[in-house]
Amino acid sequence: MRPMRLMRFSRPGLCALLLAAAAGTAFAAEPLKLLFVGNSFTYTRPPALQYNVENITDLNLQNSIDKPLGSDPLLPQPWGGVPGIVKALADQAGVAMDVRHSLRGGATLRGHLLNTNPAGWDLRANLASARWDVVVLQGNSTEAVNRAGGDFGEFDAYVGKLKRFLTVGDAHSYRERDLYPGGSNALRNISANPNANPQARLYLYQTWARPDLTYPAGAPYAGEPLETMTADLRAAYAQTAIKQGGFAGVVPVGEAFLRAVQDGVAVRNPYAPERNKVDLWFDDRFHPSGHGAYLSALTMFGALTGIDPSSFGALERSAADLGIRPLQALQLQGVASRQLAASGYALERRACLRATPVARGPRPCTP
Repeated sequence: MRPMRLMRFSRPGLCALLLAAAAGTAFAAEPLKLLFVGNSFTYTRPPALQYNVENITDLNLQNSIDKPLGSDPLLPQPWGGVPGIVKALADQAGVAMDVRHSLRGGATLRGHLLNTNPAGWDLRANLASARWDVVVLQGNSTEAVNRAGGDFGEFDAYVGKLKRFLTVGDAHSYRERDLYPGGSNALRNISANPNANPQARLYLYQTWARPDLTYPAGAPYAGEPLETMTADLRAAYAQTAIKQGGFAGVVPVGEAFLRAVQDGVAVRNPYAPERNKVDLWFDDRFHPSGHGAYLSALTMFGALTGIDPSSFGALERSAADLGIRPLQALQLQGVASRQLAASGYALERRACLRATPVARGPRPCTP
């Protein structure tokens, strides 16, 4: 199945804004306000879990303090994860970003809007807390795929509802039964969002195939390759982006995971480790490892900025911080670059980001 070329409609304005910031123009004085909405696939697991937390904002930190029953003591906040790595990459590239996130373990997009996933934390208030330039929406890992226990109708409907809340921001009411089959008859009341931005650029964060749903006997994709679940996720995210309209693009993180496997960079089956290959999955075989978080962030950074992630080179700072060896960093940068190109993203190579023996690390771009 060939990838759907959704990304062709993703370019208006954003790339020029970001590249101007990278060049040190006046835009740098007004950092791009970037919000990540999602769950544990975005905040990840160690070693990326608390990476770069001093330079980003965890909008649920106070919720975890005030209502600790909704937090996990084994995964203490604030969280860094993919947003923390993206911020580190942006700083090295000279792209001014104010990165914040509203994340909660297991949360669906429906749960973010209705504050029901689970109850207690006011996630919708986080979404309305600023006028965002860019918002990345990451659904629950199986939310978009019926076969994996999700509900595509619900996923699609709430992508649309979040788009409305973030870009239009009008107060309105509805019944879910009118949006998708099997929806609740309860009346849902959505308050106005005073910070809605009609010009906000919205992206969908395409997730990856889960080995724990592929390799064990009795799993939804048992006996089938990672390609099957990846194709289902790709199709679901593409269908929603087209149906809802107005999205800047789908960030092909899940396809980057598969490409890393197909290119021989990453292990295919984490239950059967292979020498000299990275494992993109954490010990639970579905959350991202440090390598998986790094690949996710590289793909995200390239999609949002138009800067080729392979520009960073072997000695990129966050890779070293996460314990990723220089050769592995190069390989994962290459995977992200190739996948973004295959998905239709136009990338600009920034040779000045590459590490040199003299600099002993990445040096920032200059005009």
